[in-house]
Amino acid sequence: MTTAELRPAGFVRGLSQRWQRLAARERAMLLLMAAAIAAAALWLGWLQPLLKQRSHWQAELPRLQAQAAALAPLLRAREQQQAQGRRPTLAGLRQQITAAGLAGSLHIETRDGRWHLQVRSVPADALWNWLLPLLADPAIELQQLQLQRTGDANMPAARISGNIVMAAQGGGHP
Repeated sequence: MTTAELRPAGFVRGLSQRWQRLAARERAMLLLMAAAIAAAALWLGWLQPLLKQRSHWQAELPRLQAQAAALAPLLRAREQQQAQGRRPTLAGLRQQITAAGLAGSLHIETRDGRWHLQVRSVPADALWNWLLPLLADPAIELQQLQLQRTGDANMPAARISGNIVMAAQGGGHP
């Protein structure tokens, strides 16, 4: 290459002359190759990452929706507790136990400023549906949880027995 061909205008002119000297078939092949390279670059650099991201979120979204649905009752209970602005009481706890339909299976008493709950053969789902929103309240501290599955292991619905000890935060007696 000469120095005139190294300058931008000379370089472009040299490419143009080489292009004109090529046969029509060679020009068509070069254009096709350039289009294939551009399509491959577009695929690898733009479309493939978008498709991977779409696949990821299609798999992830149902899991996130299930988690949101599971946490929604806890959030509602927390908001209700904040709106009430009350400190938990033994009477309120007994009322929640009765409302959850667990009054016959849960025995509660106060000792040493703490609530001691004795759980006797309670359906697991009913216990967790009552206990988890209760424990979402920062004013209640779980101090002890000893639960075990009771009954026949082949039963479709698990039953739970054991002890739960919790206390109201902020001093004083619950």
